[in-house]
Amino acid sequence: MAILSFSLAVVVLGAYALYKYWDICRRHRIPRGLKSLPGPKGYPIIGSVPEVPDKNGFIKFADWGKQFGPIYQCNLAGDNHVWISSDQIAKDLLSKKAAIYSDRPHIPSLIDDNRTSAQYLPLLSRNDGHTRQRKFANIIMRESEKALFHRYPELESKRMLNELLDEPERYNHILESFISRVTCRLAWGHSEGSDELKQRARELLIGVSPTGSLSNKLPFLMALPDWLSPPKAWERRRAATERTWFQTMQDQVVNDIQSGQTTPSWMRIFLDGRSKWGFKSDLEGAYAVGMHGIAGALTIAAPMQTFCLAMTHYPQFLPMLHEELDRVCGGRLPRSEDRPSLPFLRAIIRECIRWRPPVPTGIPHYLIEDDEYNGYHIPKGSTIHPLEWAISRDPEMYPDPEAFNPLRWIEPEYPTYQEPLTQFPTIINSTQFGYGRRTCQGQTVSDEDLLIGIGSIAWLFDIKQISEDSTVAAAMEPMKSEHKIGMNKKATVSNEELNAGLDNEKPIIQGPTMEEKFLAKFTYPGAESTHNEPPKKPKCNEPAYKPLEWGDITQKPEDPTLDYSILLIAKPIPFKFELKPRDTVRANQVRALFREGVENGDFPETREYWGANQGRDKPLGWSKV
Repeated sequence: MAILSFSLAVVVLGAYALYKYWDICRRHRIPRGLKSLPGPKGYPIIGSVPEVPDKNGFIKFADWGKQFGPIYQCNLAGDNHVWISSDQIAKDLLSKKAAIYSDRPHIPSLIDDNRTSAQYLPLLSRNDGHTRQRKFANIIMRESEKALFHRYPELESKRMLNELLDEPERYNHILESFISRVTCRLAWGHSEGSDELKQRARELLIGVSPTGSLSNKLPFLMALPDWLSPPKAWERRRAATERTWFQTMQDQVVNDIQSGQTTPSWMRIFLDGRSKWGFKSDLEGAYAVGMHGIAGALTIAAPMQTFCLAMTHYPQFLPMLHEELDRVCGGRLPRSEDRPSLPFLRAIIRECIRWRPPVPTGIPHYLIEDDEYNGYHIPKGSTIHPLEWAISRDPEMYPDPEAFNPLRWIEPEYPTYQEPLTQFPTIINSTQFGYGRRTCQGQTVSDEDLLIGIGSIAWLFDIKQISEDSTVAAAMEPMKSEHKIGMNKKATVSNEELNAGLDNEKPIIQGPTMEEKFLAKFTYPGAESTHNEPPKKPKCNEPAYKPLEWGDITQKPEDPTLDYSILLIAKPIPFKFELKPRDTVRANQVRALFREGVENGDFPETREYWGANQGRDKPLGWSKV
């Protein structure tokens, strides 16, 4: 049986390789009068894959742009990828020719086709599903903005600051929890699902990242039976868990409406007018809301983590930020209305996104017909990358681009300066949010979360490099145990496995299945042991395992500010720094605000959905990420 399975896999792989070779030859026929885009030669079939490191591969693509020009192409495992290092070229193609450049490439690892399934709006092709969901997205974002996002960021900032006072070494986890809780409230009106939302986001991120699921590198694996393809079986379980959870969250809002206890949310907007959206089913509505939650769960946290990194290595700018916040906010936390009076805070945020963009390779587009640009042939079927890492490093627009320098946004001698300073700088419509018809619709949410989140941290804390003989300071006036409601007591850092519990509202599918029996014998990206033994308690600031997104942690870059994760969303690997309250008065004020919120019931505990150990040994539940 094993020999037969191996032989079948070899035959399928060989057939796939021959097909890719024929397809490459067919697509690279150059029309008369045009020339092929420059780029690295690569190797037969696999192309330039061996030349691109998993760690900070975007730097390699940017270096090739310096060598071959601002638009070039390369073969990656048989697919043609076009890399754009110029904002102007990106606008010329992705915005001015949006009719043919607005599709998304196929992601092999997903069970349901990302282009047509109407499940993943950011990954959908241009079709009816994309049109109706984008219309819905425009409305929910506009309504949220008009309501100042229901003050959810300001509410959750109090819990975030209190957690940072208690356990500053867990900053990475705490910042992601802040964003996830705000996003959960916006999506469904509740914060209890924040841990689950982070897990759904991480698992999907593995599925869509080139350096995540093995089936993105070897797509033929998705054509094999589940028992012969661990990545396919893992993805099937992930997709089923995601679908069940989205439906569970939708049902919760339905029950809230029926009981008269509903709070403002995107799901409520959908349910109140479900007939006018043109969705095919309530399930499509569940995905339309859920995907906006997933899209914001981790991406917005990355610039907040970058802020901590930048202030550690560029400490000269923190006193300037403190001065502005003290002058505008005085003895209270920042509010949404303070935005026009906080240009330096907005400059800090804008520079965090430029200096270390959360999606450095850009979200890829897909070309649906042959095109030409300045005498170069761009073949149909190419994946087009607006390479944000390079675009944000144009030395003419950003002098000394490798330096973190927020002054470039507020001083007139810089090319990036704009007036009025009550509006600019702003992250709205920045290149990081995409081009043409595929610009991110959650820009205003990101803008609000970052203003309140980063502003609140800077209002309360000093940030410094940690010296060898010092430790991260313990917060003053430690919180009494009865006030820890709503906090994840067992969590350590961003990617650890969080505490588990039991939810009896949803039936658990019975097993074991052949998939479970097979997967128990193997490990693979995202795999989880099926043993029932409880995980060992990790050391402080260390997860129970090294998360997939960290990559090879032995490969440390020379520049410590470039120690970034390897998946599509890049964020700093957790590092040590000193996070101390600026004074006792502010710290005690935050404590009091949090206690008041606890008494009002504002900070409910995290809810768990899949049974003991978060369902890791069940057909539905968490996988190791």
